[in-house]
Amino acid sequence: MIIETREFTRVEGNGKAEIVIEDGEVKDVRLKIVEGPRFFELLTLGRHFYDVPDLEARICAICYLSHSVASVLGIERALGVEVPEEVQLVRELGLIGELLESHALHLYLLVAPDLFGYPDAIRMATKHGELVKEGLALKAFGNRIRDLVGGREIHGINVKPGGFGRWPNGEELEAIERESSGLLTLAKRSVRLFSQLSPYGAIAKHFVATNGYLWGDRLISDEPGEFHYTERIEERSLVYSFAKQSRYKGETFLVGALPRLLLKSEMLTPIARRLFEEHREKLESGWVSYNNLAQAIELVYALERANEIAKTLLDRGFEPENVPVEPRDGEGIGYVEAPRGVLVHHYRIDKDGKIAYSNIITPTAFNHAMMEASLFEEAKKLYGETREDEMLQRLDETVRAFDPCISCSVHLVKL
Repeated sequence: MIIETREFTRVEGNGKAEIVIEDGEVKDVRLKIVEGPRFFELLTLGRHFYDVPDLEARICAICYLSHSVASVLGIERALGVEVPEEVQLVRELGLIGELLESHALHLYLLVAPDLFGYPDAIRMATKHGELVKEGLALKAFGNRIRDLVGGREIHGINVKPGGFGRWPNGEELEAIERESSGLLTLAKRSVRLFSQLSPYGAIAKHFVATNGYLWGDRLISDEPGEFHYTERIEERSLVYSFAKQSRYKGETFLVGALPRLLLKSEMLTPIARRLFEEHREKLESGWVSYNNLAQAIELVYALERANEIAKTLLDRGFEPENVPVEPRDGEGIGYVEAPRGVLVHHYRIDKDGKIAYSNIITPTAFNHAMMEASLFEEAKKLYGETREDEMLQRLDETVRAFDPCISCSVHLVKL
């Protein structure tokens, strides 16, 4: 017998699950990504490298800057380009804004209704309107940063190889410094709220992240050593899903806020580090549901770090300057921490500056196997012990713990 869930609610994109029942027991769960493939890798082939980040920004409206920055990093590494610290700081500021916008949207509007027993944020707002307003305030601030760095709130085209089309000015940076401090109280309150989450899903076996907090030139894991994704992670296609599935040395693994905190806690800002230590025991248990608690702590980190970056740039009195980028043969990988976890953009470029090879792996594709394992654990625990609608509700909540971006995960399927 197969129980098929409805499409998951309060997540980005379209996905559902099949629960396989044999002899009265749950034998398997298949996570079906049912959106059609979008072929972004193929769309970049033969295009000049300078145009590619703008195209990749169309992959997702929620995390477009992560795609733009990962694309630019891959291109710059392929072409041997080194950018100054000012470029890196402004890019990081944009990623911080995206983290704020995405985490606030997910936690306050998609996860919080589960905590309070409401089907959606609109009905939750009738009793908890102030909470919804707080989430929207954090989200709006993140969007303003993203608009400033990316050129617009959705599908921006301001992040370029070697720099930016337009740089932020002193007045705009002063506003970020001022507003980020003012919102810290709201973010700290969110940590108290989401620390109430119970453990559910599965316990992650392995964690993977970039070797810098929001980007890096290698990956790290719970095992020693830095590595490229091709060295420890295998991708495979599935007959029931338009998204590929990844394994870490043959096993399931997790990317996202929880792995970032567990693998890189020493990089956290002061208040975020204190909150991590306060909730360390829960987070180190590895339950995937605590990914949402980790996201709440990252709201604090993002506000503190935005303040630091704005202050650093203002104190330095930097002179915006882009770095020239010339075509040549080369290969490069861009690693970025999108809000949902590790994002990979891998390119080979020919001597004329045209893209000869492209591979993109998104956080949701990395997490696909871990999501299946978590759904399996919950279904196995609840089937026959609760009503079917209650089981399906918990499966919905389990998927939301990963904050999946399903549309991002669907790219290329070779038949």
